Amino acid sequence: MVRVVQIDAPQLCFFHYGGTPVIYVRNSSQLKNVYISAVGLSGILSHARFSLPSIAQNVESLTLYGCSEDANTPMLSSKLPHLKNLEIILRHYFSPNYDVFTLVSFLDASPALESFILRLEQVPGVGDDDEYRRQNPECRHNNLRKVMITGFCSAKSLVELTVHILDRIHSLERLTLDTTYGYDRCTCNSGKFPTTRTIGRCWPMSKRALEEAHRAMKTAGRYIKERVPSSVQFEVLGPCSRCHIGKLVPVDQ
Repeated sequence: MVRVVQIDAPQLCFFHYGGTPVIYVRNSSQLKNVYISAVGLSGILSHARFSLPSIAQNVESLTLYGCSEDANTPMLSSKLPHLKNLEIILRHYFSPNYDVFTLVSFLDASPALESFILRLEQVPGVGDDDEYRRQNPECRHNNLRKVMITGFCSAKSLVELTVHILDRIHSLERLTLDTTYGYDRCTCNSGKFPTTRTIGRCWPMSKRALEEAHRAMKTAGRYIKERVPSSVQFEVLGPCSRCHIGKLVPVDQ
């Protein structure tokens, strides 16, 4: 039944919270690292909109973890002026009408952002339009260098978000689109000298997920690759040929 939590801890540097109440942190000048999760609950991004103004004014690293989103991401009510590293993790369920492009509101609010990681599962809607472009003139970045999207698929709004990043962020140095659940978290890539514990297997993917992964690779080759500046290191990752059924599909196809 708790609705509001207020914290007064002037020496607080790291804050990890899971739940739904609105959080107010007073004297948060030392707070640099925040992790907010809503496991089993919906609307983490909408919830974060109300808590972030008091929490994240001086935060440099922010992670938001949610299991479902049933409404588009609202514009943030204030800036996150010192935020350098942002990771958004959205698992499991999405409303069929969810617009991934609305995540651009976090980019708009973070002028100092250097790294953006977006981890997705089951994004609805497969894009089949020839034009993937949506205008958002407010977004300007001079610091964002690294962007990675895991669970990348052919959903139109996700492709539009990726195109927007390429068109508007001229400081970008690296863009990674991973059509799986994230090779950077796979036990197969956990160390230079694997042991019997670390060799393991990639996270399992259903037949539908594998089909969508191959479709996403073709979408990336057709609509995104041509927009990538020569100065940007661009990589598209497909399903592992050792762990998953099927073979890798070249980006050019």
